[in-house]
Amino acid sequence: MATLNGHATLLQAVGEYVASLNKSSKGDSADPHTQNALHKFVEWCGKDKPLSAIPPSVIGAYADDVVGTGNTPQTAEKLQAVRKFLTYAHKNGLIEVRLAQHIRVRRPRIKQGGAALQEDAPEQLTAEGHARLTDELGTLKSQLGPLSDAIQKAAADKDVRENAPLEAAREDKGRVDSRIREIEATLSNAVVIDASARGRSQTVRLGTTVSVEDISSGSTAEFTVVSVSEANPMEKKISDVSPLGKALLGKAAGSEIENETHRGITRYKILEIS
Repeated sequence: MATLNGHATLLQAVGEYVASLNKSSKGDSADPHTQNALHKFVEWCGKDKPLSAIPPSVIGAYADDVVGTGNTPQTAEKLQAVRKFLTYAHKNGLIEVRLAQHIRVRRPRIKQGGAALQEDAPEQLTAEGHARLTDELGTLKSQLGPLSDAIQKAAADKDVRENAPLEAAREDKGRVDSRIREIEATLSNAVVIDASARGRSQTVRLGTTVSVEDISSGSTAEFTVVSVSEANPMEKKISDVSPLGKALLGKAAGSEIENETHRGITRYKILEIS
């Protein structure tokens, strides 16, 4: 049982998770490979960052960064270790969002002769989401020059052992590089949804906006179902792989669905699809 709360730092949460594994009677101990994977995850995200403040986009970027080093069985093991930690964090109330679902463990497909192939399904994007990612990519690329200059300037200090500016500049550039790779991979494999067909849809699909009613409280809400790349809870855009998104997909107006969270199950009625 977790003893931390929703304000715990990433380092604190990982420490508690590792301790829980070591006490487990299921044999799922914190072996060196797991601890190493979690250590790298903490370093990448920032050990003092509140776990609850880490958005899904950062988790997805981390997963893509790891896969970018090579899609091998070891890569899958590293991502699985982080995914298990995030599942633990959600189950024990340290985070409200199911961040684990944003770590997609792609296992390499082996062909005859031992070579590994990777097979990715096209990602569907709305026209708005595609344009937003394109704009973000341009902005990030414009930051590379200044970031490189900042690294060179900080590196001019000969004492690199305690060079905090150099470390910060390298970390910033690493995050920007990782996000650029993530966006480029998404756009190169993206299919833009036909917005003209959206109005003809009688069931929920990617790109549709759904009005629902909480059957217990009678309160209403509106969501737009989008891909993981476009998900933004603040804008009421939910991912198609989130529990609510999965429950809504394929349903028609008048249908009732269930959404399971760590607080329990909420039942909704679909009022309108647009």
